[in-house]
Amino acid sequence: MMLITLSKFKRLDFLFFAGIFLLCTNSYAQDDTLRLRLKWHHQFQFAGYYAAQIKGYYKDAGLNVQMLEGSEVNPPVKTVLEGKADFGVTGSDILSFHIDKKPVVVLSAIFQHSPYVFITMADKKINSATDLAGKKIMASPDQGWLLLQALFLREGIPIKSIQLIEHSWNNNDLVDGKVDAITGYSTAEPFQFRKMGQSINLIRPIDYGIDFYGDLLFTTREFADKHTAKVENFTQASLKGWAYAMSHSSEMADYILTLPGVKERGLTKADLMNEAEEMHKLILPDMVEIVHMNPGRWQAMLDTYKQLGLAKKNDTIEGLLFAGLGYKKIMYFDILLYSLAIGASLFIIALVWNWQLRKIVHKKTMDLQKEIIFRRDAEQRLELAIEAAGLGIWEWNPDNNGINYDPKWVRALGYDPDRFLKEMSWLELVHPEDSDNVRENMRGLLAGKLPASSLAYRIKTKAGQWKWILSFSKILAFKEDGTAGNLIGAHLDIDFVKEKERELQDITKELRKTNSELEKFAYITSHNLRAPVVNLMSLTQIQAEEALTPELNAEITQKIHYCVQQLDSTLNDLIEIVASKSGSHVLKENLNIQAELDLIVRSIEKQVSDSGARIETNFAEVKNIYFPKRFLHSILLNLLTNSIKYRSDKRKLVITIKTRIKKDFTVLYFSDNGIGMNMNKFGNKIFGLYQRFHSEIDGKGLGLYIIKSQIESLDGKIEVDSMPDVGTTFKVSFSKSARP
Repeated sequence: MMLITLSKFKRLDFLFFAGIFLLCTNSYAQDDTLRLRLKWHHQFQFAGYYAAQIKGYYKDAGLNVQMLEGSEVNPPVKTVLEGKADFGVTGSDILSFHIDKKPVVVLSAIFQHSPYVFITMADKKINSATDLAGKKIMASPDQGWLLLQALFLREGIPIKSIQLIEHSWNNNDLVDGKVDAITGYSTAEPFQFRKMGQSINLIRPIDYGIDFYGDLLFTTREFADKHTAKVENFTQASLKGWAYAMSHSSEMADYILTLPGVKERGLTKADLMNEAEEMHKLILPDMVEIVHMNPGRWQAMLDTYKQLGLAKKNDTIEGLLFAGLGYKKIMYFDILLYSLAIGASLFIIALVWNWQLRKIVHKKTMDLQKEIIFRRDAEQRLELAIEAAGLGIWEWNPDNNGINYDPKWVRALGYDPDRFLKEMSWLELVHPEDSDNVRENMRGLLAGKLPASSLAYRIKTKAGQWKWILSFSKILAFKEDGTAGNLIGAHLDIDFVKEKERELQDITKELRKTNSELEKFAYITSHNLRAPVVNLMSLTQIQAEEALTPELNAEITQKIHYCVQQLDSTLNDLIEIVASKSGSHVLKENLNIQAELDLIVRSIEKQVSDSGARIETNFAEVKNIYFPKRFLHSILLNLLTNSIKYRSDKRKLVITIKTRIKKDFTVLYFSDNGIGMNMNKFGNKIFGLYQRFHSEIDGKGLGLYIIKSQIESLDGKIEVDSMPDVGTTFKVSFSKSARP
């Protein structure tokens, strides 16, 4: 019995030490191999990491990286927090984990805009966020739900009114009507639905003022602190991978098709290339450095959470962003020196002479009285230099809030130097649109994180006007805890420079509009006269026939007279275009959309009748717009005649026209069930000059180019969505100024 017991103990000892060895081996493997948990299954969404792997960027950085495919049962944040992965890819939902005090650290932002959207079937007529109230929505709690929840709260939709259903990741659930809307990525699901031949609507949070980051690279606070160099190397190698992937999308698509499970999920190269194209709109590699993050934008995201009650007032972004990246030092105090050299050269000369005088006095023991006289002269020159440069010197002690300002500069603002900042704070003088940046800058200075800074913003004068200044700040002395003890700086008046910038922008805008008007005049002559002329030809042919009754002949004569009036009106419009310099000078009127549409339909009554078209309208939400009449006529005429020309012979032509209010725009939706077009093939050409996509149908390819120019000349925009043999929808967005 004793032998058996000892044998058991020996076996337990062996198992114990074997376990210790395996733990050490596993620890070594974890240190040697970095595990990256992807957000979802293999697709172009993670092309940058694949590129860093296959192009050797990770290897060049001394890293061995293992990629773990994501799925609905392996949420990345939970996986990384549990230590099953070192890095992860997730969305802006990570902010909620930070608010819940989870030790997460964001390394970089891949998508500058969130790809999350609501997808609805077009025939459901769910076109806006408010239309989702009381509907069944399929979503996943860890896949953008907080962002979309913020949208509901922003639009005043009670969360309890939404019937939330766990995401099945099966698009057919939406097609079959099991749910009214699903959440998805704008880079993937919309293309999948179009491949299925389905017409859908997209509801984007960014259209409602909620603009969050998209895919984010993150790790834990413990890992970032212990392996700072390794984290920086991994992030930089990933950045190189993304730069390569976005410029070699075809090559990367071919590689992704070789990954396990990709072809099995039905993905093709066309799917991956479409995903790459849509990602380009979110990453913006031509405008913003890939993986760029702005702390101010994170603060704005947190402020949105606070406004919607999703975060507490004392929550901050401190500790969320990786300190090794994204925090570029702003201590360019040389800007102050250069500005002083340009605008206050006498000030620098006075300081140099003053310093030289001190050396001379010290070395040669000059007469003290001469030094006093020289200093007085130097101070006068210094004051002259500061005044000439428009500089206001200041000094601030945060401990006792003691502030010293240049009295002359304070008077230049219209305030009494003796009462300045005693009845109000400096922040109360800052323009509301600039106050957040000024507060953020001040917090950085006081915390000692920004030894020096420069910031341009607006302040209010005593007369109530806003003046642009360039503020230079520098910490003069630090406390023992590293915070600012004393600060100095200068305020430079740049109002004149800003005014010239605005004038230059206005001139540039006017020149562009003038060029646009010249181009429109060259082409509108032949295009906008065409429809009335065709009507005249048809009417005169009918009138030439014999055996017409007097009543019919009189009716035809009346219609000919009306068409002649339309031609005369168009010619007068052309004369007015030649005389005007831009669309902003064209006379605007308060127009009833239905009444103007009726006028256009009458002018092409023969074409409408021959086509058998049924025109359905809904202007209940917006009945009138403040817009140039000839521009509105041109838009309606071109869209109507296009629908008639490109109608399908398989079904009766139905044209639907409606209006909606979308944020800062009044939107006109113009839809038909015609032959449609291939947006993947022609989408970027549809508004081009002389662009035609159906050679068998007569046309010049000028109409859409002309109306796009007219709309954009008045700060509007036009978009199109179309599918072959389904139909086309034009979305005309009139600017805020078009509202009566």
